[in-house]
Amino acid sequence: MLIPENIIENIRESNDIVDVISEYVPLRKRGKNYVGLCPFHSEKTPSFTVQQGKQIYKCFGCGEGGNVVSFIMKHRNMDFIDAIKHLAERANIPLPDENGRVDNEAISLKEKLYEINKAAARFFYVNLSKSKDGLEYFKNRGITADIIKRFGLGYSINSFNGLMNHLNSLGFNNELLERAGLILKSEKSSYYDRFRNRVMFPVLDVKGKVIGFGGRVLDDSKPKYLNSPETLIFNKGFNLYGLNIASKNIKDRKILIVEGYMDVIALHQYGILNAVASLGTALTQNQAKLLKRHADDIYICYDSDTAGQAATLRGLDILTDAGCNVFILSIPMGKDPDEYIRAQGKEAFEKVIEDALPLTEYKIMKNSDKFDLSLTEGKIAFAKACAQELILINDPVIVDAYIGKISSKTGIAVSALYNEVSNLKSSKTREDEDLHGHINGKTRYNNNIDGQKLYLETADQKAEKFILYILCEKKEYFELIRNRLSCDNFNDSTYREAASIIYDKLNKNEDIIPAHIIDSFQTVEEMKKVSDIFQSKIIIDAENIKTVIDDYISLIIKHKLLYKKERLLAEMKKSEEKGDVQLSTQLLKEIVGIEKQLRMQ
Repeated sequence: MLIPENIIENIRESNDIVDVISEYVPLRKRGKNYVGLCPFHSEKTPSFTVQQGKQIYKCFGCGEGGNVVSFIMKHRNMDFIDAIKHLAERANIPLPDENGRVDNEAISLKEKLYEINKAAARFFYVNLSKSKDGLEYFKNRGITADIIKRFGLGYSINSFNGLMNHLNSLGFNNELLERAGLILKSEKSSYYDRFRNRVMFPVLDVKGKVIGFGGRVLDDSKPKYLNSPETLIFNKGFNLYGLNIASKNIKDRKILIVEGYMDVIALHQYGILNAVASLGTALTQNQAKLLKRHADDIYICYDSDTAGQAATLRGLDILTDAGCNVFILSIPMGKDPDEYIRAQGKEAFEKVIEDALPLTEYKIMKNSDKFDLSLTEGKIAFAKACAQELILINDPVIVDAYIGKISSKTGIAVSALYNEVSNLKSSKTREDEDLHGHINGKTRYNNNIDGQKLYLETADQKAEKFILYILCEKKEYFELIRNRLSCDNFNDSTYREAASIIYDKLNKNEDIIPAHIIDSFQTVEEMKKVSDIFQSKIIIDAENIKTVIDDYISLIIKHKLLYKKERLLAEMKKSEEKGDVQLSTQLLKEIVGIEKQLRMQ
């Protein structure tokens, strides 16, 4: 089965490696990465690391590594094509057929679901103008006719088949309506509308297509909110409510995230036009990536209740990992954004935004709520908890500022706090070195980890891996390397193919994305080997790096020549045994030529 490269790339990008591996391995955050017990060998201390930024994993115990595709191949014992099929199904991505043609039926189904949702949204919108109760609800919330039109707000009539009958009259059958999540099938196999007697909030993707709905009751019945189920076109974890509108009004690359539909709508009503909502309380990795495309600074403003605070904390690291600067809003009087802006107005809400706390300061504030700072033990525990946050910050000026604040709050000497942060950093560094020591054979395990023999690279293989690492991490040395070392000079077949791909991308001035490079290989062993290139931890000062590059290139070329010499010697021995003097003489000349080249290295 032939799957185009662009589809494979789309499948991999739609399956975040942390999300996928978390389904099989409990992971916990450690710095920018995630760690857990390796699923591929028995261990008691976590040495399995997942790097979300590079979308790769590595076990520093047994050496397994790769991207999301190779993980599924290894863990589920699948070949490359089956792993791609599995991930495509997980992300609702249609695959080509045996002749390389994409499943047009699946694409056609998607288009029909978009049409159905658009027709449903129009039906709800028209019904709202006829509904006294629906209009009264929005009027009481201060929502104007202009905002109703801008967000396409609507009303689902109190009928078991009002929407179904309308869509049937437009030519859509019940099977399609069920696939769209708009109707349900009863135990007696009869169909009925999912949404009844609710004000309706159509959910649009960033391109403006209707992908789903949310509905709120007008009385006290339960559930208060009812949302569309996951469908072929609606995945809550990949979208944000209101982004289709906010994306056109973002200034200074800043976005405000709130919790609910009405929060977004109320803020837009009062002129806060960069507000969006997560479809569900906890943000996902894919929503974070989507936000990063549109903004650098993310302001989080969830409800002030316990659930809202918990949701805030869950969203912090996800956004930071995506490269966003995170700020937290605290609304006075425990109100939600909708209530507060309606009561206090736009200027008051903008003041709340101005007073938003940076991520670190917010975490420190939350830590102070956990401990009794009137007690010595509470001050110590608070200081230690804050130190755990400060070791993640590389800017010494920021660390210095927060240490001063913590000292003022606790009375603990600044020098003692610096020592605590320094000791924690040293401990973390040693822990990381121990993990890398596993794979480098520098621990008590040597070359046998939990009974598993590690693969040892030859000197020229290590040199080739180093050169590839430099090409990926320091593109400015590409010309220097390319002028002395061609792809054909790489002795290891896997590294040779990787070099060909990397050289080609650098020649075209394209970005080197680790997971993309790994995707070019189709066996677990090759994927693991290529993954190791990006997992290298090589520190060389700028003054010596050119010398080291030259030394490694010489080593690679030397070994290439030695391998060729060994092959020629073997051929010459066979020709001598056969009495082929002419061939033997020719081979000898080639060997002498190689020896001259070796002396020049």
